[in-house]
Amino acid sequence: MSARPGAQRLLLEAAVGLLLVTFVCALFWWVFANLDTAWEWSRAWDYRAHLLDGWGRTLWISLLALPGSCLVAGLLVAGSRTKLRTVSWFTRGFVELVRGMPLLTLVLIGYYVVFAQKSVSEFFHLDGPEGKIAAGIALLSIFTAAYLSEILRGGLDSIPQGQIDSARAVGFDRVQVFRYVIFPQALRRVLPALAGQFVTLVKDSSLLSVIGIMEFTYGARTYNSATYGGIEGFIMLGIGYLLITLPIAGFAHWMERRFRYTM
Repeated sequence: MSARPGAQRLLLEAAVGLLLVTFVCALFWWVFANLDTAWEWSRAWDYRAHLLDGWGRTLWISLLALPGSCLVAGLLVAGSRTKLRTVSWFTRGFVELVRGMPLLTLVLIGYYVVFAQKSVSEFFHLDGPEGKIAAGIALLSIFTAAYLSEILRGGLDSIPQGQIDSARAVGFDRVQVFRYVIFPQALRRVLPALAGQFVTLVKDSSLLSVIGIMEFTYGARTYNSATYGGIEGFIMLGIGYLLITLPIAGFAHWMERRFRYTM
């Protein structure tokens, strides 16, 4: 008696998965076995507190910059869709200016030019580490918000006008149209892009080390400089970022399944 098609498919998927895992493991083993540098994990253990402190600071920066970027992106979307041409033009120009500038350039100009002004510097207390972190979060939020606003604007504009007109014809007001018709469909369409941008935000936080914020990348560089460490420092850096980005990606996939159309 032959196996059912479903069982055959499961066996095929299991075999292909096993081959892929074996190939990846063999590839990593071959790469690490041919390294010229010796493993010195004891040095990394001695610096564990310093590295964990940097990882925790990266986590907090990302968690605070994420809602900040969403708030600024919402304001930018509202500004771009307003009927006031001056506001709309200013918003569009601001978005294109930020998007056309590398994050490193924005961080350097923002910190050493804008935040260096006496009144701004005193308000954020830039002489202390908390002030630098606040400035870094603000700059990271602004940079990410420019991309988020375009993603959200594209999602909102993708809703057919016929659906909006139909909702108004049955008595929905503007708030109800947005809540029950526009927002659910737009969110479903932009979720993958939003998740990718949030993951990029976490990785972009590494550039804040150029203004002296002692986040995870800064800690790993300090470890390598102090111990002349080898590849183990970069491995810990990669694993540390994956511990932050993988849950974001997993949550995004859950949201996609939650809002997926059912036939």
